[in-house]
Amino acid sequence: MANLKTVVITGAAGGMGSATAALFKSKGYQILGTDNREIPGVDYSVVGDVADEATWAQITAVIEQNNLSVSSLINIAGRNYFDLITEAKKSEWLNMFEVNVVAMVLGVKHLAPYLRKATPSSIVNMSSISAHIGTSGYAAYVATKGAVDSLTKALSLELAPQIRVNAVAPGWIETPFTVTGLNLNPDPVAYRKTVEKMHALNRVGTPEEIAKVIYFLASEDSSFMTGSIVTSDGGYLIKN
Repeated sequence: MANLKTVVITGAAGGMGSATAALFKSKGYQILGTDNREIPGVDYSVVGDVADEATWAQITAVIEQNNLSVSSLINIAGRNYFDLITEAKKSEWLNMFEVNVVAMVLGVKHLAPYLRKATPSSIVNMSSISAHIGTSGYAAYVATKGAVDSLTKALSLELAPQIRVNAVAPGWIETPFTVTGLNLNPDPVAYRKTVEKMHALNRVGTPEEIAKVIYFLASEDSSFMTGSIVTSDGGYLIKN
């Protein structure tokens, strides 16, 4: 199996991560998944905290031991945090940036040497339309996604021309991550209907739909794209 191309996916046990892993798997790739819990359906897995450099040392050890050819790094792992700014907790804000931004930096730091060997190669970062809109109570999340966009643009220059770096900015997607946010509302059912009507397509998206965008950005189908933030939001931004 070592002669197959391998994709490293962070947050591989989540809704978006598992959908992305399944799509790459169906296209003939090996999957090296990492998450903070058990990861089903992947060829290689590392359970750990992606904001901890030791986790990336474990990932590179798996790559070395199995002589893997890594063609793409897909940075999906992330977390959310709700709090009004007057109640903001410094520890939560710092952890948000560690998980949503610094973990990407560590991943690129450790995997860039392997990606350079596997030209053509690519990195896809998980952004969000939140980077372009303000959301009350979610300042930390919005700030981290703005940072992801800027990081993507900077790295696209630093790693060119060998490694392309792009990001996908989803709207509301049907994942446990999103459902948790919906359930914070006093009337989740009514709020969901309101959210659906905010989209030009009158619905939220699926993890599988975002996985297709990620695959496109990682593959040679997007060979002339780097430094791009691709919005996939069912017409949310254009309607609002």
